[in-house]
Amino acid sequence: MEGVGTFLLSLVATGAGLAVARLAAGSAALILIASAMATAGALVGLIVAFGEISGGHFNPLITGLQWLAGERPLRCTLFYVAAQCVGSIAGALLAKGLYGGESASGSMGVTWLAALSEVIASAGLMTIVFSCARSGRKETGPFAVGAWLFAAIVATPSTSYANPAIAIAAVFAAGPIALSPSRALVYVLAEIAGALIALIPVSIAYPRGSASCRAAVEARVEDAS
Repeated sequence: MEGVGTFLLSLVATGAGLAVARLAAGSAALILIASAMATAGALVGLIVAFGEISGGHFNPLITGLQWLAGERPLRCTLFYVAAQCVGSIAGALLAKGLYGGESASGSMGVTWLAALSEVIASAGLMTIVFSCARSGRKETGPFAVGAWLFAAIVATPSTSYANPAIAIAAVFAAGPIALSPSRALVYVLAEIAGALIALIPVSIAYPRGSASCRAAVEARVEDAS
């Protein structure tokens, strides 16, 4: 389900940008707001739909941090990340085929502000994801994630990809979401850095031995049994 979910998320993120860009007659503000609404809404729906089956991550950053925390074995992590990336690329290609459009130019560069933006957006997203999970109130996760993503897309210069699978797929995409290969590489590295930074506030707020964290782990064990 991780591959299917990321496929649908990428399809919406790419397709929304192309659709609004075609209808908005060059209105950057409208494109930004509509894309943020579509992407955040799709993510909430997908997490609610597939969360109980695969975890509803659709983001290699989450899967990777779970592996670092000992919550997921390496083999499972690699399968998840592969499914997320393949699904995301397929979604971007399908949206591009449906709407048409050109991919980003390979000469497009990246500013340090855009890279910093991805660090911040990814750190914020991972902090929210893992804080919701460790708080023992996992039902709040989908809506907290969607709210953060909408806010970060609007508020950050990079429009908050905050997801290596989406950043990689953006190389194959068209429209506002499209990235050049060099820009996508910088974004992926920035996203990984942001995810690692997020471990600091999460570890402080929800240390491993805390009651809320133990309750969350016990809940996951009960769900799996």
